Formats: sequence, structure tokens, C-alpha cells
Amino acid sequence: MSTISEVCKWCGISQATFHKAAKRGVIPRKPRGRHDVQEVARALIKDGQAAKGGHGDLVAKLQLSEARTALAREQTAALRRKNAVARGDYVSRAGIRREIETMFAMLRERLLSIPGQIAHTCEKRSSREVEGVIRDEVYDALDEILRLDGPLIEQIGR
Repeated sequence: MSTISEVCKWCGISQATFHKAAKRGVIPRKPRGRHDVQEVARALIKDGQAAKGGHGDLVAKLQLSEARTALAREQTAALRRKNAVARGDYVSRAGIRREIETMFAMLRERLLSIPGQIAHTCEKRSSREVEGVIRDEVYDALDEILRLDGPLIEQIGR
């Protein structure tokens, strides 16, 4: 194991060059006096060869490799989502919202129509009989909503 000064002397580079290479990630950082001369020399040679070959330095290659890996992960995730949608594991949030809005609008209209429908029926009846008529109408309205054959009901039924 060697110090930075010893490594620089053996490799024929300045300490500034050593520190620049370390900052770029070409040379791994080590505790003081723990640098391996051969490891540093190999890293510098590899970096120099990559730069001369027009392929950029080692760090650029590593960054490109990491970027390609990240892209592959994203593409895989996107494909999984697309396949899940095709299988019907996921549904459109906008579609569900439309279906729910439609159901509530129909329920609202049905419930608002109940008083007019039962007004004539409830004439001269007791409050218990009126309550029964209203309850029956409300249950009919709820059953009507449950009988809808929309995509949301199909999705929930799975």
C-alpha cells in the first residue's frame, strides 16, 4: 500500500492529475496511505485507452451504462403497465369517474321523482302506510341503480 505521493511518482503523474482522476471516479478513493499502485496504474491506463479510442473516459462509460439500465427498467415497467391494462387488471380513472357520475345522476333523478310518484298514492293513509310506500320506492330506486350494465359494474363484479 502506498501514499498518493508514492503512487504519483511511480505512475509518472502529478498529484493534481491524480486528484482529478479520483474526482471523476477513475481512481477509487482510499484511506491515506492505502492506495495500491498497480490498481491505480490499471485504472489510469484503462481511462486513457478509452479516451484515445474516442469512447470517452471510464466514468462516462459507467454513466452511460447506468442510464441504459435505468431506461431498460422504465421500459420494462411501462410494458408491465400496458400488459396489465390489456388484461383488464387496471381501468381508466376517467372512465370510472364517468360511470360513477352517471350512476349518481341517475340516482339523484330517481330519488327526486319519488315524492311526485307517491303523492297521490299516500292520500288518506296512515303514517305507517306512507312510510312503507316511501321505503318501497327508495328500495326500487336503489335496485334500479344496481341493475345498471355499465363498465364500472362489470369491473366491480370481477
